[in-house]
Amino acid sequence: MKKNIRRLISIALSLGLMISVTPQSALAYDVPETVRVGLESVCKNKTSATLDGDTIEIGTEKNGDFHEDGTFSSGSGFSVSLSTGDYISVDEEMNQEEASDLASNMNRLGFRAYQTYLGNGNWTVYVVNSSVSEVESASRCSASSVRNFLGVRLDGSKESLLIPKESNAVFMGTEKDDTFTINGKKYRGMLTFAINAGVMTAVNVVSLEDYLYGVVPSEMPQSYEIEALKAQTIAARTYAMTKLSAHTSFGYQLCDGTNCQVYKGYSGEAARTSEAVDATEGEVVCYNGKPIEAVFSASTGGYTENSENVWFYEIPYLRAVPEIAEDKNNTWTVTLTLDDLDRLLSGKGENIGRAEDIVITKLSTGGRVQEMEIVGSKGVKTLTKESIRTYFSGAPSGSLPGKMFTINGKGGEIGVYNGDYDENQSNVQASTASDSLTASAAKNGIVAKTEGTLSSMNGKVLSIPGETGSSSKKASERKAGDYEIYSVNISTVEDDRFVIEGVGRGHGVGLSQNGAQAMARLGYTYDEILKHYYTGVTIEG
Repeated sequence: MKKNIRRLISIALSLGLMISVTPQSALAYDVPETVRVGLESVCKNKTSATLDGDTIEIGTEKNGDFHEDGTFSSGSGFSVSLSTGDYISVDEEMNQEEASDLASNMNRLGFRAYQTYLGNGNWTVYVVNSSVSEVESASRCSASSVRNFLGVRLDGSKESLLIPKESNAVFMGTEKDDTFTINGKKYRGMLTFAINAGVMTAVNVVSLEDYLYGVVPSEMPQSYEIEALKAQTIAARTYAMTKLSAHTSFGYQLCDGTNCQVYKGYSGEAARTSEAVDATEGEVVCYNGKPIEAVFSASTGGYTENSENVWFYEIPYLRAVPEIAEDKNNTWTVTLTLDDLDRLLSGKGENIGRAEDIVITKLSTGGRVQEMEIVGSKGVKTLTKESIRTYFSGAPSGSLPGKMFTINGKGGEIGVYNGDYDENQSNVQASTASDSLTASAAKNGIVAKTEGTLSSMNGKVLSIPGETGSSSKKASERKAGDYEIYSVNISTVEDDRFVIEGVGRGHGVGLSQNGAQAMARLGYTYDEILKHYYTGVTIEG
């Protein structure tokens, strides 16, 4: 939270100097102070959880600030369990010390009483398996029935307390850096629980910047170049801002898995990625003054992808661009037989007869398959968009890693960049084609670096066997940087098997993580990297 305070002070001090030059687009969005992250990987739809530590602070949260209303101590950690049922409530609000004393006195009299946190500094006592008159007599206070109580119970080594769902209580850990540990995983910030349909999910209420500490090393290796890590950080920050409504129906904004972004909390933090978060604090990627959906994948295989070729809508900043280079070996091979296809088709209830062939029917620049058909003796199953990858999830090999591939050596000329990227020398063995990618890159404000052999980035002209000529440009007219989809008719079956050889991993839209690493090695800065992968954007913050 200190970091956010420092930022607010800095903004306040500089506001008078900067107000006349601040772009209007900077006022078009709010960077959230905190996010609510469902810790689905450690406690999703459970009835119990364990917390480590000797002391837990209890209170409420407002705008990222924690307001302590009590503490709870235990010599052997804590257990949290979902609690339901009927109780008798003492109808008097008090502080925690008074509630603890009253609950202890009633327990000595044979009652089963719990100190209970009502929120906003108010405590009382709830009693189970008793009557209103018995509780009033023992407590010397008026009492009433509480029907269908729903909340959590926190048990320590010596005492327990109840927390109704409507109290909106949060816990704050007192471990190193004010962290808490749930089911063996350590997190910054605050902890609460979302209760739905008789189960609970742990929720981490954490500042956006602290959240990124746990995201960036989970999404990109900390060994990557610092400019690549900065680019990933800004993409992750921006992406989170556009996903804040993803899980609100479950009681939190983001999850900690791949449906949002992988988040491992304090346990997953690394020094270099935290440095990248601090260095770019508050910076986001914008298009027309609004944060973008900054999607990313591990590797594109040489050419990124247009959004509509993976999902449904054409998004102006998610346009296909050629890679300058990509780090690591991003190739892969999958082998399927006709028998594998028969079993897959049968399992999916397809009625196209015995599998006979896989025919590639559409390819795009760079060699990415945009449509293909599984041909059977009685019909055809057509695969488009992401189903090209995911349809094979039920086959022995599983889903295909990417869509840029050949089958038995047939298809497009995969990989746009020509030659090998040398990780040690940080250069690209560039082609000598007359038209390079430099012009294409310059359209997005990228100035090509010319260190080493990187003087002409690539000018490969697509060559596709079996092309039907239905594309919008003739082969002789195509230039590097153009992105087209071509109708083709390429039969691929050989010896009843399909050897699928590909490059690139993931959907291929937006930032390529291995491409960002290669660009950083070649001297590109994080803003240049981001502007290469996201068309027409600005970096604000």
